[in-house]
Amino acid sequence: MKLAQFIIPVIAFIMQPIIVPAQSIDDQSVKTLPTGTITRIAFGSCAFQSVPQPIFRTVANRKPDLYLSLGDAIYADYDLKKKIPYDVTRQTLLREWKILADSPDWQYLSSRVAVMATWDNHDYGHYQAGEAFSLKKESKKIFLDFFSEPDNSIRRQSAGIYDAKIFGPDNKRVQIILLDTRSFKMLPKLAQRPEGSGGSLGKFTPNSDPDARLLGDAQWKWLEKELKKPVQLRIIASSTQIIADQKHMDEWGNFPLERKKLFDLINNSFNSPTLLLSGNVHFSEISELKTKDYNLIDFTSSGLTHTNDTYAQATNKYRIKGPFSDLNFGFIEIDWEDDNGPSITLQAIGLDGTVAYSLKKNFNALSMVK
Repeated sequence: MKLAQFIIPVIAFIMQPIIVPAQSIDDQSVKTLPTGTITRIAFGSCAFQSVPQPIFRTVANRKPDLYLSLGDAIYADYDLKKKIPYDVTRQTLLREWKILADSPDWQYLSSRVAVMATWDNHDYGHYQAGEAFSLKKESKKIFLDFFSEPDNSIRRQSAGIYDAKIFGPDNKRVQIILLDTRSFKMLPKLAQRPEGSGGSLGKFTPNSDPDARLLGDAQWKWLEKELKKPVQLRIIASSTQIIADQKHMDEWGNFPLERKKLFDLINNSFNSPTLLLSGNVHFSEISELKTKDYNLIDFTSSGLTHTNDTYAQATNKYRIKGPFSDLNFGFIEIDWEDDNGPSITLQAIGLDGTVAYSLKKNFNALSMVK
């Protein structure tokens, strides 16, 4: 994607980068994960770390039980003043994460709301980085340190940063699955056309090679086990859009066999109601895929400090809500006591707390076999 196209809100200041030691990014006040019933979940993606981030205060003031950071929590590879990408090093990664750690807006959120996180390309370390990224081990450690991952965590031992947790009592169990779409990803296939031709926004084309990898074998085996766990609601989060596949940017549509494999796994799992979440695209929308086997919804929220209306206006044949291209985050409210059975309400929320659009679905309308 072309970073120069970003629409950046008023920037009050640009913080000067300072090289800092690794341990300094750990010194944050963080909220521990909830232990009771989950009823409110916020999520978002794409935030420049060197500008004010007042939307984090709006998120926290909605009092969610969890905030899911779905990628590009920082732009580690981008010089905001010069508007150019640059090569990262371990020291520059530490420097950029330190800038976020020192942000009063981020501190306001993370001290009040429990956070779970995965990464996308820019907080992984490079806008084109995948499995061959030379700093992947260093980046993983810095990332997990920043988000206070315990030293003895299984996540520390695995090859990627994928994660899953179940919250709530036996009859109100919510599973959060965070996918890692970077650590094992092959380079997408380039289209045989100029970028932007034919109405496309990206330079990629679907790669139907059976060996084309997005999640990798280890993550697929882990995911299959997670999907067998009985829960009342399952939320699967990806840094990139899963259902929308027409922009030809970073998206699951570039790996159609991996995308189908995910849908089939969900369909063949415990048949728990399942919601997909995604980010990356600098606007918000809801996509719905209906087939004879399943009905899936992908709720996308992106653009915490910057948005892109050109991306928002791109064709998406699956879109049922949106697009909303102002600063935004996603909000999920779970009503366990709904008269018609448990339900969720999905809301795209702007910087001032206004609801841009809303969609309500009963659990039995999510990913059920027809």
